[in-house]
Amino acid sequence: MLFDTNIGVAVRCTNCGKLAIRNISLFNLPKDGFNEERCGCGRVLFKIKSGDSKSFRVHINCIACGKEHLYTFSSKLILSGKLKILNCPSSRLDISFVGNRELVRNVAIKHQKDLQELIKVLEV
Repeated sequence: MLFDTNIGVAVRCTNCGKLAIRNISLFNLPKDGFNEERCGCGRVLFKIKSGDSKSFRVHINCIACGKEHLYTFSSKLILSGKLKILNCPSSRLDISFVGNRELVRNVAIKHQKDLQELIKVLEV
């Protein structure tokens, strides 16, 4: 049985505000150190690490509070094909989506559209 070891990660840049969606191959991560994903503007979006391939640590720069948050997942959870919504511990706002690539992309795009609609309503 083959498993898809690729996941999607969607996060908004704390510098320019753009929504970034990245595809990550979990088993191609470096054994020591973090894999850093950067926005087009150069800012680090998140860092991901797996020392043993059984668990993964993701450090995300938070658009809501400006701090870096650490999230830890088991490989079973992250590769289950489901979507994990990550919240800022301080504000409880959704700051990232992690999991199945298609689900991440679809939810991130919907989230972006909802945010744009909210901005339009607030401008009136």
